[in-house]
Amino acid sequence: MAQRPRRADDTPNNTLLAEVLKRLAEIEESAKQATHTGDLDDLGDDAELQGRFRSYLCPVAEIQDEGNLIIDLIEEWSVPKAVTAKLRTSLGKKVEKADTNPEDARGALRTLFEERDSWADYTDDYERTMRRYTHWLFWPTIILIALAVIGFHFAFRFPWALFLGLLCAGAAGSCASVMAKMPALDVTLSGELEAYGRRILSRIGIGVVASLIGSAFLALFPISIQNQSFSEALNACTASCAASPVTPCAGIKTLILMGVPMLLGFSERTLTSVEQRFWGNSRASRKG
Repeated sequence: MAQRPRRADDTPNNTLLAEVLKRLAEIEESAKQATHTGDLDDLGDDAELQGRFRSYLCPVAEIQDEGNLIIDLIEEWSVPKAVTAKLRTSLGKKVEKADTNPEDARGALRTLFEERDSWADYTDDYERTMRRYTHWLFWPTIILIALAVIGFHFAFRFPWALFLGLLCAGAAGSCASVMAKMPALDVTLSGELEAYGRRILSRIGIGVVASLIGSAFLALFPISIQNQSFSEALNACTASCAASPVTPCAGIKTLILMGVPMLLGFSERTLTSVEQRFWGNSRASRKG
């Protein structure tokens, strides 16, 4: 920043420049001798802080362009538009007055550098967190689907395997729901990101319970899918196959038993829709 061309009357603050360069040299030397990652993180934060002082060395003619470039960059990171609009209204107005009030403009530019660094750290943390959660949920989803298929396949021998299959299918749908509905970047405004890890298990648990309850409701009503009702598929998978070498729970029956609880587990709101379908009219008539 100090090397950029500038007007003759725009002299850089050489005292500040010397102090920053001295501090950066000390940070570099300390980094060479650091033995813990925590120390390196602290030194990195200090170096980042020193780097923001370049705003006070920015040529007056370039302060506005530099400020607008920072806001545009933050906007490209999918940061909520309310944040960038606020930056343009407050700090953006100050950098526009660089010709008349360069010191205030440079101070606003330093704040913009700080905002950029803060959002860069947050977006990186957001991506790492969402990637980690997705990896944690992807493989359990695959395993749960496989366990559900195995449970349905052996349900005719072990009746409890049917409930295991329904449970695993609902859990797989719940895991898929969590992956599909990861919080957006703007959750920083509500502090949801910090608490999101604790909410994952609760969302999966709610989805599993909703899946089991919904499956119980559907087992009571003759709703057919490809001429196969959910209750018929349940009965077929638990029927004895002593008279036939063919496994009763195969083909469309397995798909029905997999799809229904997974759909219910994918969104607990589906249970509300099922309930309204069967009891909505009767409740409305009673109210009338």
